[in-house]
Amino acid sequence: MHIAILEDETTLAEEVKLYLERDGHSATIFVDGEALLRALPRETFDLFILDWNVPKINGYEVLVRMRKNLRMIEPIVFLTSTDAEDEIVAALSAGADDYCIKPIRLREFSARISSAQRRVQMTNAPAFGREKEILGYRFNPITNLVRFDDQDVTLTEKEFALASFLFSELDRPLSRNRLLIEVWGSTGPELSRTLDVHIAWIRKKLHIGASGSRARLVAVYGYGYRLMQTFPEE
Repeated sequence: MHIAILEDETTLAEEVKLYLERDGHSATIFVDGEALLRALPRETFDLFILDWNVPKINGYEVLVRMRKNLRMIEPIVFLTSTDAEDEIVAALSAGADDYCIKPIRLREFSARISSAQRRVQMTNAPAFGREKEILGYRFNPITNLVRFDDQDVTLTEKEFALASFLFSELDRPLSRNRLLIEVWGSTGPELSRTLDVHIAWIRKKLHIGASGSRARLVAVYGYGYRLMQTFPEE
């Protein structure tokens, strides 16, 4: 992929660029939002990495213009500081596909980029229609059975639909409304509590809670949920 990096911290930008190139991608660095927007009519990018706090036009405004004004659909990964929950929610609500918290853990960052790339490649692929394995979890849509760690767990129909969708969108923050539409086909306060109950059950049944060794299903404050692949400490 050809990737645009909007980051004015030179050391970090070069580190990210080098790491992407090691993974087989090409990358161009932009130090302010205005420069990136000027480049869009003449250069094609497959993915964008945007930092919020950059000169002239900040990353959030660049995101809004790309999604609303330019109607761009390429994946966008936001970089944000550890205490910027409001920024995360705003970016996701404006159309960002994912976010990565500074300081960047490079292995995790690489996985986020790979996940975004997979989603692009699978845009037109059918949803779970046959048995499929993700992170060692094998999903059988005929029996609503999930096999992992030499055990079989049978889920209810809605639990299976929710777990299947979360695993198919691994590492992607998903809004509450998106989850409700995908699984229940509707939204509303009464279904919001139902979603939380189902989240609690699949965390327990599939071992994807706070101590999950392969993945953890975490809340994204003020937005929804995200199934995150876990990594050993770097």
